[in-house]
Amino acid sequence: MSSVDPPARQPALFENVPGPGSPAGGSRTADGARTVLETISPSRAGDFKQCPLLFRFRAIDRLPEPVTPPQARGTTAHLALERLFDLTAVERTPERLFDLFREEWTALRATPEYSGLFEDLDTERQWGIDSLRVVANYTRMEDPTSVAPVERELMLAEDLGEVVVRGILDRMDERPDGELVIIDYKTGNAPPERYALPAFFALKIYALLVQRQTGRTPAELRLMYLGNSTVYSIEVDRNTLNGIERQILALTTTIRAAVKRDNFPPKPSALCRWCSFQDLCPEGQAHAAPEPTLPLVGDSPATT
Repeated sequence: MSSVDPPARQPALFENVPGPGSPAGGSRTADGARTVLETISPSRAGDFKQCPLLFRFRAIDRLPEPVTPPQARGTTAHLALERLFDLTAVERTPERLFDLFREEWTALRATPEYSGLFEDLDTERQWGIDSLRVVANYTRMEDPTSVAPVERELMLAEDLGEVVVRGILDRMDERPDGELVIIDYKTGNAPPERYALPAFFALKIYALLVQRQTGRTPAELRLMYLGNSTVYSIEVDRNTLNGIERQILALTTTIRAAVKRDNFPPKPSALCRWCSFQDLCPEGQAHAAPEPTLPLVGDSPATT
C-alpha cells in the first residue's frame, strides 16, 4: 500500500471486549465495553510514531478528515498507475496514462466524498493540469513498457502473535538478479533525504509481511516522488525485518498502554503544518505557525 491508505482501505483497528470502564476519547463503545487493539496497518503504526495524538484522532476517535486536492491527486494517480499495468507494454504511453487519470477522476468526482472538493470548474481544471504534469513525471522516471510488476495493490495480512498487521502495498517488482523490490508512489515533491527516512518505516513493515507470506525477503525498498522526479531507495535484509517485527510488537504494547491510560500526547514536528486536526491541538498550531522547513509541493511526506 501505498504510504497513505484511503479511508476505505483501512482495516478496523479495534475489537470490542467486555470490561469495566474505559478511557475517554472514543475508546468506549455504546454498551460501555472497552477496546483492545487487534489489528493495525503500516499507516496507523506510522501515525503513532509520528504523533500519538494524531493516532488517537484517526484510529480511536475516527474523526472525519475532509479530502484535500493533493490527496485527491494521490488517490487518482494511484488508481491510474494500477490500471496502466493492466495494459500491454506497447499501450503504456503517457497519453494513455493521462486518459486513465481522467477516467479515474471522472469516477471519483461523482462520489459524495469528492464531489464538492473544488469551488468552481476553473479551479478544478487547473488542478487537473497540475496533476497531469505530476503524472507525466512518472514516465520520465522509468519506462513503463519495460516494467513487469510481480504484484500491484497487494492485500497483506499476517498474525504476528500479539497483533495482526494488514495493509495494501502499491507495487512489487523483481530485479534482474531475482531480488524483490517494494515500490511506493508519492505524488508530492521529495523532501531532503533525511526527512524521507521515516517514510521507509511503512515499507519495512510491508517487506516483513511479504517475507512471512511468501518466504522471500525483499532486498530493496523504493520511494518514487512524482512531484519532482526523485527516487529514494534503501536495501534491507532478514536482520532488518527481524528488527522491524520487534518494533511492531513493542509499538503494539505501547499503543495498548496508551489506550488503557487514555494518554496520547502530541508530538509537534514540521509535519504539523499538514495535519487535519490543528484546531484540536494547540501544540500543533504553535509548531505549524512558522514557515515550513520541508520544501514540499502538493502533499506532505505522510500523504499519498
